[in-house]
Amino acid sequence: MKKIKHIPFILLFLLSLPAIYFLLIPGFYEPHDLHHLADIYQMARALVSGQIPPRLGPDFSFNYGYPLFNFYYVLPFYLGAFWYFITGSLTSGFEFVFIVSVLVSVCGMYLFLRQFTSKISSFAGAVLFLYTPYRAVQIYVRGAMGEAFALSLLPFVALAIVKLVKNPTRKVILCSTLVISLFILTHNYFFALSAPFLLFLFLVLVKNETDRGKVFKHVFVSAMLSVGITAYWWLPAIIEQRLVSSITPFPLIDHFPFLKQLIVPSWGYGSSVWGPGDEISFQIGLVNIFVVVLTSLFLLYKREVFKNIKIVVWGVAGFILSFILMNIRSYPIWKVLPFHDLVQFPWRLLSFTTFFSSILLAFLVQITPKGKRVYIALIPVVFSIVLTFNYFRPSKIFYKNDTQYLERFFKDPKYSEDYLLLSKWSDIRTTVFPKAKIETEYGAVKDLEEVNPVHWRSNLSLNENSKVTFNSYYFPGWTAKVDNRKVEIKPGKPYGQIEVDVPKGEHSIEFYWSETPLRKFADYISLISLASLFYILSPWGSRLYRKLND
Repeated sequence: MKKIKHIPFILLFLLSLPAIYFLLIPGFYEPHDLHHLADIYQMARALVSGQIPPRLGPDFSFNYGYPLFNFYYVLPFYLGAFWYFITGSLTSGFEFVFIVSVLVSVCGMYLFLRQFTSKISSFAGAVLFLYTPYRAVQIYVRGAMGEAFALSLLPFVALAIVKLVKNPTRKVILCSTLVISLFILTHNYFFALSAPFLLFLFLVLVKNETDRGKVFKHVFVSAMLSVGITAYWWLPAIIEQRLVSSITPFPLIDHFPFLKQLIVPSWGYGSSVWGPGDEISFQIGLVNIFVVVLTSLFLLYKREVFKNIKIVVWGVAGFILSFILMNIRSYPIWKVLPFHDLVQFPWRLLSFTTFFSSILLAFLVQITPKGKRVYIALIPVVFSIVLTFNYFRPSKIFYKNDTQYLERFFKDPKYSEDYLLLSKWSDIRTTVFPKAKIETEYGAVKDLEEVNPVHWRSNLSLNENSKVTFNSYYFPGWTAKVDNRKVEIKPGKPYGQIEVDVPKGEHSIEFYWSETPLRKFADYISLISLASLFYILSPWGSRLYRKLND
């Protein structure tokens, strides 16, 4: 029985191999977001420097450092850095994140659909979830690490909601809380974009429950614990957003796809531009569109064939809403969102058209006669693979080592760091390395020591009162000590480098990065929330769990 139970997962794994083949063979590819190689490296450097949690990338901006992980999503870089530590290869760490996202996505979709449909129906939906054009765009064209991983976790979040509504055991609360927490950490705003769809799913499911009060309690507990566990990241990111520029080089209004681009098959490895001249594919997928149209016709003329009609309506409504919001006429709706320009590309909603159309395929297969279901399922499965197979490949294979990429990211002045928003203390972006990490106006810097990438110290011999410069971007978290006493630091011009006034004489000086009171507060919320989660699961927490069920 166990072998039979695992056959769908084995088949899904085997069918996933063509999609990730070019991630497994020697060589590497260079997608749009190649800078994620630098992000993985800086996550590893942050961890080596003892940052728990990691926030500052010490080598960004020509060694001036940048607190990228204080604002940017973190989970894919945790995973990439983990693999980098094991293999010693950055490119391998980059590819590993996408490999895991593919395998997680098909398993998650299958498990979610199994709550409503048969094995073969769920299998068909899981295959379409992978073999859809936009999935190939995410991996091989854009290299959109966070978005690809967030989409792979979306079915697991939907599954968590189903489980919390149907059977909220302590084990379910644990798994659901952890899944939602990972989902929040995977992308800056994918969770926010997903929330309305997930809320609608919850309302659809809870409507059939007799004890709705109990259901609300369990979902609320899981949601609040997830929010608390991830507070170490999102709370400083939100509050300290005012410390950096909010200007994006990709305004939302410039990147609405045209209707033709969504429907007509096309392919390219170029970029998204204003107007119809895009060199990147925005196609939804012919199989996906056919599935939605056919499902809609059944809803209009023969809805009784669906046993879970509310889920089907949810899927169709989610697809249509995503489709509408990718049209430029929906821009007034987007403007209601305070972070709408940070979304940058409305065509990101192709993630949701992929998600919902895959769900609808499972329900379409499910309404076919049981004896013919396997043959009916094969048709969309085969077509989805055949029509998209050639998309799952890079435009070119490169044979460069990590050193070549690191030199490009951290030594080449032509490399753009536009995605690193300047702090409010920086007038311009640095394009050269500093002469030394610590410099002084009058006197000498002796015995300069790098304790770790975010902790430096030296001795000073000053023949006058002097300004001492520490060549890192000023940002809350940096601390300076002169002769073991904390001193005031201030931003200098033009880069916002750290400066300290030091009196004449012989002194020791030290600069180090640490958690601010705000970040410590957020860290404690996360620790308390995590401890609370495991308390509920412990024998001592059984009484609290019983109260939730009262």
